[in-house]
Amino acid sequence: MVLLLGAAACAGSDQSGQSGQTAEGGDVAGTTVAPDQSTSPPTTIPVEPARRVLVLGDSGMVDAAPAVVAMFQATGAVALDGSRGGLGLTRLGFEAETSPFAELWAGMVAAEEPDLIVVMLGVWDGGWVEANGPSAYAPVVEEAVRILTSQGARVLWLSTPPEPTIDDRPVDHVFAQVAANHPGQVFYADIDAAVRTPDGTVAPAYRSSDGTTVQLRKADGWHFCPDGAAAVATEIERLVVELGLTVSAGTSWVDGGWRAARVYDGYPECRN
Repeated sequence: MVLLLGAAACAGSDQSGQSGQTAEGGDVAGTTVAPDQSTSPPTTIPVEPARRVLVLGDSGMVDAAPAVVAMFQATGAVALDGSRGGLGLTRLGFEAETSPFAELWAGMVAAEEPDLIVVMLGVWDGGWVEANGPSAYAPVVEEAVRILTSQGARVLWLSTPPEPTIDDRPVDHVFAQVAANHPGQVFYADIDAAVRTPDGTVAPAYRSSDGTTVQLRKADGWHFCPDGAAAVATEIERLVVELGLTVSAGTSWVDGGWRAARVYDGYPECRN
């Protein structure tokens, strides 16, 4: 896992989802964080419970959101799922070569006044970055950060979930660099390892030591089943506690009713 804690550590297939579920400038490349700095938490941010949490992203986050929302609820926060299938910062799935993120996010931030925002997206921006370069993408991410922090919220920006055939994403390097430009307010974390199987591969499922099948992904190998969503939420919980962004959620949420969320309906592999 690569974790970028603001400036303190600055060394260096669309599917539709349900959004709005409310529950009680140069090229950037290479490694952005020195290995010995990757897990050092800041010491100046007080650990206080987040009051209102906004969860944003594309269909990967749509699938993870039931678990992420349940986890934040367990801390005592009010959590809003504002994720949307196909959402990138430069396009909306196969529908449009522009993105509505600015209007959507500005409206949610103004209405909900979150003090913590978690973002996970990027897969839809890969082609745009390949065509235009990371230096052109950086201002787009900066605009997203400006919107998200306009009411004073702190932001945890996650890496794009890994795919079997893609080892590296230029978008993630830009996310890390932009986070470094906003110390103490925007934090970048690589969650790659948390959503891989124990042998380090990107596979839909694996068999645990007790013989139980752990189904991380849907049949497409990328979107999440409940076990994968729980892995994402567990890693987010670890990160926000380490960063001092909120308090621990405990573990009572892990096997909660969120596992019956309709986003997993129609995927028998997720219901085993």
